[in-house]
Amino acid sequence: MKKTLAMALFSRRSLTVAVAKQQITALSEFGGGLMRPDKCGKTEPVRTLFDPADISTPVQWLAEPHGEFFYLKGNPVHASGEMWNLIHPATARFPSPLFSNYWTGRFDGKWADRIGNGKVEEFVSEMFRVTHSDFGLLTTEVDLKAKNTDTTSYSYQGVKLEFGVPGLYRINMFSSGFAKWLGVETLPQKLVTSKELPGGGVSLRFCEFPERCRDFEILKRQRAAIEWLGPGKFFNISFPNRKLESPNWSHIPTPRVDSEG
Repeated sequence: MKKTLAMALFSRRSLTVAVAKQQITALSEFGGGLMRPDKCGKTEPVRTLFDPADISTPVQWLAEPHGEFFYLKGNPVHASGEMWNLIHPATARFPSPLFSNYWTGRFDGKWADRIGNGKVEEFVSEMFRVTHSDFGLLTTEVDLKAKNTDTTSYSYQGVKLEFGVPGLYRINMFSSGFAKWLGVETLPQKLVTSKELPGGGVSLRFCEFPERCRDFEILKRQRAAIEWLGPGKFFNISFPNRKLESPNWSHIPTPRVDSEG
């Protein structure tokens, strides 16, 4: 994929069979099948044909401890992603991570232009709602890598939400409780465009077009917003090992949708 857009969603909602079914169904049905996978898999390489009429096997893959659901759409690939169930098995020696429901995805930039970047944003917003996420992001893959990788790492750093905010990006989505803890309502309008999300929560947008998200002016406003909200709350790739401030998550209400799975 070229000029790739990247998304990530962080949820505390346990991936039961019912929840796994709800998430995979939402992916498949969005926009009349606009994002529906052609192929899926429990591991890579992804080779199994995706059947929207029978998702029982993908649901089982995802619902088990350390379960995964990988998907691909298009040839060449237009969209791809991974749903991760980070819950440990009952026999594990250590507790499961708080944000055990983690969804990552990518979109080909030219394809996004063709269908409309607004559709991609609508998709991420809707999946943020469906997953009951506390934080979500949509930016370019170049931007995400610049803020969360260094020359010595091959994987993203600072993406464990229980330990701090992974950063600020082109579009950022917060649950109502998390937004309140951060104080996003106090941000000056000159820094960011804020709007309420369907089903609850707040979206912060720093630029209209993806290709602008690495512009100096955009990065400057993001740094100013982080300083305003408290730099100790945000991951910084220049100081990857510093301890970050985080809320008492037991005091942050779990986001809910109209009906529970």
